[in-house]
Amino acid sequence: MKKAITLVLVFSIMAAVSSAWAQSGSGPEWVSGKITSIFEDQDGALMSIEMAGGEPYNVSVTTEMIKGLSVGDEVTVEINKGWAELVEKSDTAPPEKPEPKKATRGPQWVSGRVVAIEKGPEESLLSIQMSKDKIFNVASSNDKVVGIKEGDFVTAKVFKGWAKAVTKN
Repeated sequence: MKKAITLVLVFSIMAAVSSAWAQSGSGPEWVSGKITSIFEDQDGALMSIEMAGGEPYNVSVTTEMIKGLSVGDEVTVEINKGWAELVEKSDTAPPEKPEPKKATRGPQWVSGRVVAIEKGPEESLLSIQMSKDKIFNVASSNDKVVGIKEGDFVTAKVFKGWAKAVTKN
């Protein structure tokens, strides 16, 4: 019996370490804001976004991704290794709030409208709609989502899939 418990403990530790290693700075990041400029050439395009608070963000995109977009549109962009992988146009401007920061490590800020909360005995899964049909799921301890309900606009400080803080906007 002791051998079985020890074996389960060893496998659990190995799974946790490999999961943390797999998530360390290699995932995509999300940036939301208003398009301030688009420069196109034969190799692609450079799109400039003004995030909440006025901070500029530049990202390389393909010309196919920016079809139908123009200066002034509100967008959410999925970025991986410096290149946009997905650009979603928002139907409405997001409320003023901190936006995801450009970072390969550390916490990210995710803002949007809560579309679902699945509460468990100690932890919850929060689904945040960032723009149009883009949903970001984040795990949280129940104490961080007290008073938050579906339809609320929130900003979550997220690190490795877990909310470190969740505030209403």
